[in-house]
Amino acid sequence: MADAPLLRRLNGRPQACDPCRARKVACDHAQPTCSRCEKRKESCVYTISEPRVKKQRLRSPSRVTAPTTSTVTSTNTVTSTINTISPANTSASVGPSVESTSTPSPSIAPGYLGFTSHNAVFEETRNSLSLVHGPALEIEPNPRRPPRTRACLIEMPSHLREMCLFVLRHLPGARDDVMPNKLHCRVDEWMFMVIEDILHTLQQDWGEYLGAREDAQLEEMALCISNNTSRPIRDEHSSAKAWTDQFTGANIRWESIGLIWTYWNGAPGMEASAVNKCLGYCVELVRHFTTANDILLYLCYRRTTIESLVTGDAGLTCWSYAAETVALLTFLGLHVGVDDPNYVPSLCSEQKRRITARVYALDKVLVSFTGRPPLLSHRYFSGPLAIDIDDQDLMAGDAAIKRAMQRLDDNGFRPDGELLGAALIRARVQIALLKGELLEMALASSVKATFERLAEIKTRCEQTYERFPRNLIHRADELDDPNCDVENVYVRILIRLEHLQNLFFAERLSLRLGHVDENRLLVISFEMVCLTLLFWTHQDRFAGVRRDFEWLLMAFAAPGGGILCLELLRPTFRGTHPDCPKLSRSAIIQKLSLLIGFLDWVRPPAPNADLCADCKAVLQGVLDHNLNAPIAVGFQFRSFGHI
Repeated sequence: MADAPLLRRLNGRPQACDPCRARKVACDHAQPTCSRCEKRKESCVYTISEPRVKKQRLRSPSRVTAPTTSTVTSTNTVTSTINTISPANTSASVGPSVESTSTPSPSIAPGYLGFTSHNAVFEETRNSLSLVHGPALEIEPNPRRPPRTRACLIEMPSHLREMCLFVLRHLPGARDDVMPNKLHCRVDEWMFMVIEDILHTLQQDWGEYLGAREDAQLEEMALCISNNTSRPIRDEHSSAKAWTDQFTGANIRWESIGLIWTYWNGAPGMEASAVNKCLGYCVELVRHFTTANDILLYLCYRRTTIESLVTGDAGLTCWSYAAETVALLTFLGLHVGVDDPNYVPSLCSEQKRRITARVYALDKVLVSFTGRPPLLSHRYFSGPLAIDIDDQDLMAGDAAIKRAMQRLDDNGFRPDGELLGAALIRARVQIALLKGELLEMALASSVKATFERLAEIKTRCEQTYERFPRNLIHRADELDDPNCDVENVYVRILIRLEHLQNLFFAERLSLRLGHVDENRLLVISFEMVCLTLLFWTHQDRFAGVRRDFEWLLMAFAAPGGGILCLELLRPTFRGTHPDCPKLSRSAIIQKLSLLIGFLDWVRPPAPNADLCADCKAVLQGVLDHNLNAPIAVGFQFRSFGHI
């Protein structure tokens, strides 16, 4: 029974046991006895006697059509025969897939339905009926529309056909370096391997077509990719290979093509806007041909971040893309979840957790930058945290995963070893969850901040940061080592800046409530400016994150610089600051002078260039006021007389 398939309701959600449903509490769906029933020593009963097993489409190892029989054994045996199609190696056989002529329409899937939905009431009624009359019958709902037939480029709307051709015309050639910006992409180690497989497939199966780039050949290529895309991706595999095989090799899809554009800057001379245009077209094509899935969510997330590098973080297009990403996240139901003590990670499940955390953290980054209301409140977010586990272990199998889990500390981090991208995601989302509470108090008119709650949040911020492993904590002297790993230094500085930003917001809210002590805010602001200036004074070493400079400037250095300007205009201490020996009036002027140079370096058409110019003008005005102020004559005479 321990290996029994997960029981599911009609809407696809996991089936809870009868006692948990009756008490209306979360069930972990364990079989034969869930953890709650085991703890209460109750009889654990599931009303569905036969689990509804979802069919899996299996790839044939050869590149020819081969029938494959898949047998799944549970309480009863369910047998299904599935024909798998792959494009042939020769140009003569490249073309439409020869499998079933119909696929489910993407619009049929209702997505996640929560407590207030119509479905919840009928589920409760159905469960009550099953308690009275025994197990309910499984009734397959009628489709809302006829099933979608295989793709045909001739019948496809003209704008979609042009999207296909535009994307395929701009695909990389055999000599193009697709992934030069690996510093930006360290969290996606498994995806590098997937993209390399996709690129290999493109050159092996479609190299002749990509060499000529003729429309007729590209249409055949688009037709095969579209037919593959029409088969839904099953996001429930415990095997990493079974999951990735659905969008690699012979099963290459528009999601696969989109993954290339998430990291490739395009051919020489190609504008960044054209790169994001190709990625956006892939998103639209996926939406047309198939249901929503985790890979589509990842494409939407990357489209948002790339757009922020093109038009800026405050632009309407970037904000709209972020809204679409959050909408897809909630449609998939990834914003809700329960920590399962018996959870066994897999590449598929960890990708869900990681992309969920990244979307939530991105929302808080944009809210902090713009001051607009969050698209996803912390009150509606309960996604489990990603685990600090290496992608290589996730792809190696159960034994490697078990060993990796044993290396974790009580906080879910690896206390030693290489700094992994998963650790960065886990740390940032914990900081973002605290930031969500502060942003709510700062932006919501109905939520009142109090000194007590702010003090409690600040304490939690410090405790959260202290629980991070040593390899996530920035050290002031680490850049003194010429051989230091700049990727890791960047990660540690970023985490420190986001932690300081939380404290910055908390101190600002305290001042808004009438707190008169500005010393703590000044020290935090000074450190934020100093850390951001490291990217300017060591810009040759941080060349890999050059595209992040404008955001780092405006998100962290600009607010901190504003507080330093206020200190110059209204001094609160003399000499050296009592809480920070490095902080003095002279140090403030030096840092602001460097900050002006950094801001002046950002010129149009760089994103956020206008914002940087406005900030620079204010800083220059403050320095001019302080450094060019006339000195009293009496003071001059007293000074010379003393000498």
